[in-house]
Amino acid sequence: MNYLIENILQKMPIVDYASIKSVLIENGYKSINDKINDMRQKKLLYPLKKGLYVYKSPYLKTLVSKEIIANNLYGPSYISYEYALSYHGLIPERVDEISSATTKKAKKFSNKYGLFTFKHIDKKLFVLGVSIVTSKQGNFMIASPEKALCDKIYTAKGLSIRSKKAMLEYLLYDLRIDMDELDSFDLGILRVYVEITKSRRVEFLYKILKRG
Repeated sequence: MNYLIENILQKMPIVDYASIKSVLIENGYKSINDKINDMRQKKLLYPLKKGLYVYKSPYLKTLVSKEIIANNLYGPSYISYEYALSYHGLIPERVDEISSATTKKAKKFSNKYGLFTFKHIDKKLFVLGVSIVTSKQGNFMIASPEKALCDKIYTAKGLSIRSKKAMLEYLLYDLRIDMDELDSFDLGILRVYVEITKSRRVEFLYKILKRG
């Protein structure tokens, strides 16, 4: 491959069709789709969804992270729910499905890098308790431990919790939460979450942690 093209693409490991097309045209290519198919066959491009690819430079060993892929795959979105709980060490299980929250409609994608699910969340909740993680591969948005747990509890289907005792049992036996990790929770995030959603479930969680 043309060195100039390689140099440009390796700076943007997640790239859309329009960007690839622009780079190829600027470097004299005319049969754009043929060139893209050739790059896919040579395992330089891996499709994430229609029109979006991961460019894997043959000269770089660093792999783009699943978290960065998730943010770029469908947005606006941030990583949350079970994946974020595992990422923050709140639950013991390793979670392979990369779960995210989005202000758009729910969506699911499956590709070489894994299963990516997106659940709808209210716009008023989107920026609450979300941070940006910086890495050598790039940046990604992820829910704080508090926000991830609230998102999980608030959106769980078929979950009937009508008391603080029931909430505590859910945390201990269903989610298998490390309760010691909850001692450092920012209760302000939980309080605002309750104010926005009026969720009785999250309110029970808030009351349990508030009293210590």
